[in-house]
Amino acid sequence: MENNKSNKNKLSSLREILSKPIIKTESKTFQYSGLGIQLSATILIFLFIGVWLDKVFETKFLFTLILTFIGFGGGFYSFYLTIKRLSENDKKMKDK
Repeated sequence: MENNKSNKNKLSSLREILSKPIIKTESKTFQYSGLGIQLSATILIFLFIGVWLDKVFETKFLFTLILTFIGFGGGFYSFYLTIKRLSENDKKMKDK
């Protein structure tokens, strides 16, 4: 009976260890570090889609230009909202 109980304790402690995140995302460094990568990835994805569409429809640079600007606008808007949210969270944490 005791052996079965100790096995359950080992399994539950193993679950606790495996369920904990390796990197805590509460760190400000990790929260802010991905923003530039996210912005540039968004722009590049729209750029490559524009280049591909220009090849498919045999236009010179129309889709590339339009989609690059859309990617920049969408990426920057997402960047702005994330910075705003993180700033508000920082203010709330300082007020507590």
